[in-house]
Amino acid sequence: MGKVTTILKAAAKFGPVVYPVVKKGATMLRENPELAKQAQRILDGLTKARAARSRPEGLRRSVDVLRGQAQRALATASTPGEVTRAEGWLAQADKLDGAIELMALHDRKGQTTDAAAIEARVEELFAQIFTALVEQDGDSPRLPPA
Repeated sequence: MGKVTTILKAAAKFGPVVYPVVKKGATMLRENPELAKQAQRILDGLTKARAARSRPEGLRRSVDVLRGQAQRALATASTPGEVTRAEGWLAQADKLDGAIELMALHDRKGQTTDAAAIEARVEELFAQIFTALVEQDGDSPRLPPA
């Protein structure tokens, strides 16, 4: 139970989108230690990404973590729906990268607003990817280990 509690505490740092999704999957995390390790790796990656010196760099690193998970999902997709979903995540990551680049064109207040919107979208994508992670196809997770 300690591992899942740690995961929940880490998820709570990411806001109102991520925490409820992780909490909803807590039962599956308790029942599947490998799934819990994978979830912990993803959250650790996002936590490290946010620790960057600058906000744009932290956002870029967060998007890179999500992109890596989407690429793993695409590599192991077994149905056209899974392929489409993973490609959608990759397209969203590309859009977020573009939005991060455009932040530099705005004044400080505009950059703050843009960064908040990008962070919110990163959290939404994390929630989608995490949900896919805990969805089970029989006894095996749909996404491969990180």
